[in-house]
Parts: sequence; structure tokens; C-alpha cells
Amino acid sequence: MTATRLRTLLLLALVTGVLGWALAAAAYGSLAALSAYAPVTAVLIALFEAGLARTVSLRVRGRAPGRQLHPLQVARALVLAKASSAGGALLAGLYGGLFVWTFGRRDLLAAAAADSTVAGLSAGACLLLVGAALLLERSCRTPRSKERAE
Repeated sequence: MTATRLRTLLLLALVTGVLGWALAAAAYGSLAALSAYAPVTAVLIALFEAGLARTVSLRVRGRAPGRQLHPLQVARALVLAKASSAGGALLAGLYGGLFVWTFGRRDLLAAAAADSTVAGLSAGACLLLVGAALLLERSCRTPRSKERAE
């Protein structure tokens, strides 16, 4: 499995950012208000993945007390990291697009002021999730032994 490329995540965020902006431009009046819990959820998931990254990193390198992780546990953590980085990038782009559209109209529409705050916080929280997911993915790598390095 190859490492997640930053270019891929940026492309995902850009495409969904344009879609988020277009969705807001076309149908903002008929959309439901953004939930204030959206950024909280993304931050909690990011904190979980950051903690998991620390645990996996220590166990894979044999520095933590207790036994090493089973290879399938590491593989599951890697799949979670790859899915979270892609999902976080998609949501960061979507919330970013909504933020750009609502921020420009926050003085004209009362709902846009609240939605721009939630969209901006959610985009930031999703970027935090992407960072934690990339950290978790990196922690799943096995350390290079001296024999393989030579």
C-alpha cells in the first residue's frame, strides 16, 4: 500500500470546495442550518486518531510496555488512517466552499453569519483530522532495520 499523497488530498479538497460553493450558491435557502456539533465530532475523531498513532508507533517499535501489535491490528489502523485522510479532505473542502460563500453574505443573511462560523470551524477541524490521519498512517510504518538499510 502506498503512502497517501498530499497532492491527492488537496485535489479532493479543491473539487469538493467548488462543489460546496456551488451548492450554497444554488440552494442555500433550502438547506438546513449547519450543526454546531460538526466541528466537535471531527476534533474528537482527530484526537482519537492522534492517540492511536502514538500507541501504534510505540508498539510497532517495541518501546511500549506489553506485547507488540498483531499485524492485522496495524493494517486496520492504516485503513482507518487512509479513509480518514480522504474523508477529512473531502469534508474540509465542502465546509471550506460553504464558508467562502456564507462569509461573503454574513451581513446580508442572518443564517449565513452562524453558518459561516460553523463552516469555518468545521473546515479547520477536518484539516486537523487529516493531519491526525496522516500521523497515524506514518506510525504504521515498520522501522527500517540495519540489514535492510545497507
